[in-house]
Amino acid sequence: MIKKEIEKIVTVGRNNNMDLSDDKAFDILMCALYCYQSLDYQKHWYDLINSNITDGSNDGGIDFVYFDEDEMRVVIGQNKYSNTIKVGDVFNEIKKIDLTINDFNKNRTQEYNKGVRKNFRDTLDRLTDEYTGNIDIVFSSLSLFDSNKVYRKFEVNNNFSELIIMGENEIVKMIEDIRENLPVVKEYKFDISGTQNKLKYASDAYSGVVLNISANSLKKAFDKFETEGLFNLNIRRFIKAKNVDDAIKETINKKPSDFWFLNNGLTIACKDYHIDGNNVKIYDFSIVNGGQTTTLIAKNLPSEKNDFYLMCKIVKSNEELDTTESMRFFNNIAEATNSQKPIQPRDLKANAPEMVSLQRLFEERDYYLEIKRGLPAARRYGRNKIKNEELAQLFFSFVVQKPGTARSNKKALFSNNANYKQVFMRSYAKNKDELNFLIELVNYNNYLDDVIQRLKDRKDRTLDQDEMSILSNGKQCIVALTGFIYRIVNNDFSIKHDNIISINEKFNFGNFISNYREDDIEKKITDLVVELTKFLKDEYAREFEMEKVTSPSNFMKTDKKYLEAILKRYIDFLRIRNNETELLEYYGLLFKRNE
Repeated sequence: MIKKEIEKIVTVGRNNNMDLSDDKAFDILMCALYCYQSLDYQKHWYDLINSNITDGSNDGGIDFVYFDEDEMRVVIGQNKYSNTIKVGDVFNEIKKIDLTINDFNKNRTQEYNKGVRKNFRDTLDRLTDEYTGNIDIVFSSLSLFDSNKVYRKFEVNNNFSELIIMGENEIVKMIEDIRENLPVVKEYKFDISGTQNKLKYASDAYSGVVLNISANSLKKAFDKFETEGLFNLNIRRFIKAKNVDDAIKETINKKPSDFWFLNNGLTIACKDYHIDGNNVKIYDFSIVNGGQTTTLIAKNLPSEKNDFYLMCKIVKSNEELDTTESMRFFNNIAEATNSQKPIQPRDLKANAPEMVSLQRLFEERDYYLEIKRGLPAARRYGRNKIKNEELAQLFFSFVVQKPGTARSNKKALFSNNANYKQVFMRSYAKNKDELNFLIELVNYNNYLDDVIQRLKDRKDRTLDQDEMSILSNGKQCIVALTGFIYRIVNNDFSIKHDNIISINEKFNFGNFISNYREDDIEKKITDLVVELTKFLKDEYAREFEMEKVTSPSNFMKTDKKYLEAILKRYIDFLRIRNNETELLEYYGLLFKRNE
């Protein structure tokens, strides 16, 4: 299975005029799997090749880097397409990466290749002060060795926060998880704490029972079926979270009798189950929620004599289902019960009255606002959809003129009440101009995403490598600058008479992009994105030359840098000769509000 994916990647590379070795293709496979959770290599090709893959001479042990915006963490990949790797080899590679991180923290980077200096520095610079040091290392190979020996060597005093080791079985499972019609466990018998400790419930559609199952029997199920369907229908891969993991481990080892009280337990979806005395036999099943709990119990339960019980909810459909219907049933249960993921600030607002109201207002316009993770838009909405966090980012960049916060600290858009109120605590139900504006932002964002993807896919390279690096990091800055252009076009701000400090005193809402009636809208937006990217690249080069910034990410990281360097310089540029007039003549109708 891995070999087939390697062959696919080599073919995609050939189609992009690149000859890839199997080793390099394995780097791409692991980054695509672990970071993008995708087997669509062409879709992510530009970012994989230009922003992620760093493998080569003088790479400091880093084969790929990636920034996880949701978890605000840096992911470093070290990959060995080999089945002969030993514990000592792994230790040496991880130690090398640790030293590389230390060098970058101290700005000693001269000995590393250009790709590492650029991509790793750019990725590190995306970490805000709050998340400094939030770095994961993922080591992947086809080899069998005692990973616990490696883990023990790096328990303390490292420059990274987590180490994840992936073997052939884990890699194959990740590939399978992405594919459809995944197999489930055919049959297994769990030990339970007696027939008295059970709670049954049934509806027209489902039947279920809550039981207390033995940790020992759960560990045995893990050992037997980990790669054979036990987690195939769990919609999230197990992501290490040190504070959560350590708490679970401590309970397992020191307070096992309290585990039932301190853990949410498991949810199992199945075709059928049968309780017989102190056992429950389950047929055609998968653990759809509780992968983290199961994995940590299996890997940390000292011995059978340390057994304890944990809560388990078992659910089945009351109807006979075919394969497609069964998969839909499993997915529905997985999505509905998947509540053990780390709670993010946006999750806490999911049921807020203003959020539910805004979602309803979007639906009345035949648009979908995703306010809960795991509940995406129905197919009928097509591209008329957006996540509430992405909408907040666009609003904060375009309207509030704070692209640094939008890009580098999107959690603060929900956790900071002042930020949240600016976006969501508005009278959208009463003010049609404000609601129309949000819909316009969604449509404008779709155009922008299409343009950016086409620029990444183009082989004629409208933008050079340095400009593409700016574009990859600069979407929110571009949105902010076009928000500024919107103000100029509609006479809300005068570059001759108004001070930049007053940029946020008032914002006038209304339709804009839908007012454009010509058939060259995609060309106009492409030209604007290219023009602004080139401007940002020149300003970055200026700041870099003066040693004020270290990378494109660092350049576009803060609101202060945007206001004092980027926007100020853009206003200076527009004041030169006919630049403002030419801007308004060519792009003005894109942003012109209804009168």
